[in-house]
Amino acid sequence: MKPVAWLLLLALGACAIPVHWQDDVGVALRAARADRRELVVYFALSGREASDRMQKSLTDPVVAAALADGNFFATIADGVVRQNLYSTWIGGGEGMGIAVLDAQGRCYAARPGPQDPPELAAFLRLCVRSREALSALRDRGQPLAAPMDQYALGCLFLDLGCRLESEPLLVEAATAGVVDARHRLARLYALDGNVTAARRWLTHAPKTPAALVTEGYVLFKERQHKDAIVAFERALQSGQLGGDRQRALLYLGKALHEDKQDARAVPLLQALAKEGTGSTFEAGALHTLSHLKDAQHTHSH
Repeated sequence: MKPVAWLLLLALGACAIPVHWQDDVGVALRAARADRRELVVYFALSGREASDRMQKSLTDPVVAAALADGNFFATIADGVVRQNLYSTWIGGGEGMGIAVLDAQGRCYAARPGPQDPPELAAFLRLCVRSREALSALRDRGQPLAAPMDQYALGCLFLDLGCRLESEPLLVEAATAGVVDARHRLARLYALDGNVTAARRWLTHAPKTPAALVTEGYVLFKERQHKDAIVAFERALQSGQLGGDRQRALLYLGKALHEDKQDARAVPLLQALAKEGTGSTFEAGALHTLSHLKDAQHTHSH
């Protein structure tokens, strides 16, 4: 066999090697630091259906491929016994979720609650794609002096779900006059369910297309689905959303479903899922479509 063919087979074989989920967080953390690799921590709540189901799916081929491609270590932690770590790395939630730590053991990405394999795989690949930008911002030194650097890093942490790191950076940026940081803070607080704080920041945010997406998200959290639909549609009509476009499409689909407009929601979500960028929003669309097909609506919103 030609050398190139052999190399191809070896590469394919390497990608197929499953990642072992270590059951000792301390051992996994030390090993990841020693090997200068990032660590994925799954906080499990044993005995809870959603947690047990997700734990069984951790060896799903799409998750295993994302772990291998990102050269991650992986470990499972007890969400009750390790509540202190959960609070430090993830913060809100009941004690179940995913945290991703960099090679120095610092959490930079997090997602509370259960995830389907495609959602988790897309999230892990987002972490990999964000490594270069995160490293570049951190290389400028801490604490960041320039408000726009604080804003950029705060937005990156927010996109990665690391709310505990995102909040102080965005507050500093907003206080220093970066007005766009205001609606990002509103988005962060709405993500935590604190719509009162979200409204407070959103009131003083410029009415940009991106801020309209945040407005729609806050309305969605307030269960004002008709108004959320209007906000998302206005934002999308602007054609100026950039990275927020898929977010707006996903939550427009969710709001349409909640407003009992599945005839509109389904084709919109199907189109989003087929865009093929591998984003977390496309995976979220697939999850929502799965929910819509479940007559018993056993999945959470």
